Amino acid sequence: MNERVARSRELVAKGYAVAAVARVLQISRQALYRVPKPRVVPQRQPVTDPVERAIVAEAEANQTDGYRMVTAFVCRRLGQAVNRKRVLRVMRERNLIQRRRPLERRKRPGFFQVERPGQLWHMDMTSVWVAEHGWTYLIAIIDCCTREIVGWQLSLRCRADEAIAVIDQAVAAHAITKADGLTLGTDNGSQFTARRFRARLADLGIRHRRGGYRDPESQAFIESWFGKLKEREVWLNEYETLDDAIKGIGGYVNRYHHRPHSGLNYRTPMEVRHTWQDPQPQKSAA
Repeated sequence: MNERVARSRELVAKGYAVAAVARVLQISRQALYRVPKPRVVPQRQPVTDPVERAIVAEAEANQTDGYRMVTAFVCRRLGQAVNRKRVLRVMRERNLIQRRRPLERRKRPGFFQVERPGQLWHMDMTSVWVAEHGWTYLIAIIDCCTREIVGWQLSLRCRADEAIAVIDQAVAAHAITKADGLTLGTDNGSQFTARRFRARLADLGIRHRRGGYRDPESQAFIESWFGKLKEREVWLNEYETLDDAIKGIGGYVNRYHHRPHSGLNYRTPMEVRHTWQDPQPQKSAA
């Protein structure tokens, strides 16, 4: 198209009629009359407003987060409410928005309504590269109510024994009893379907809820946490030894517990945990 327009302008410059040239070369006369102007790239002005400075700082420090989470960080940093639309505008102007392709979600049966901590845990395994050993295996458990990581372990193997060790660690740390009615959701990995793993859950009084075949959304909470862990910690570092990896992942877990979570109305997992731990005021008898 551009070549035909350029050729048409040459013919018009030689004296041919505009209407005839446009009709023969099958282009609009508007294309011949229009004078192209070079595109001027807008110059970004330096940020002077303290709110916008905070927006830019938080967006650059949390490059994997969207504008809603950046808004939560800015509100916590300034101690005042900030409009989400303003955060979105500043991030667009500064080219700080990460474009993501929307994922197609499939509908699946089953629904579990979580009403309290210690009611539903999700457990899964992922691999982490360590230079000294190659692929190592991280097993972690998340509480679906508070979104806190109740137990995790990074080891060289991913057998049922390692999964049982993480379960025992989490149950002991959170004083889970048979009366709590805990349900553990896992996928159909061999370590989670082993007889000794299921027997250990039965001894602890934990109900086992297995997801569908090739259905990662059955463990959506822990799958999402693994994705954020790799974006914010694992893929940004190179672990030489297993101790380096344990130290890095442990530091991220501690930071995560004090980080706002969109699923918790932008509260942190520890803040939500404290709301359940604080004793309720007793009503005085009349």
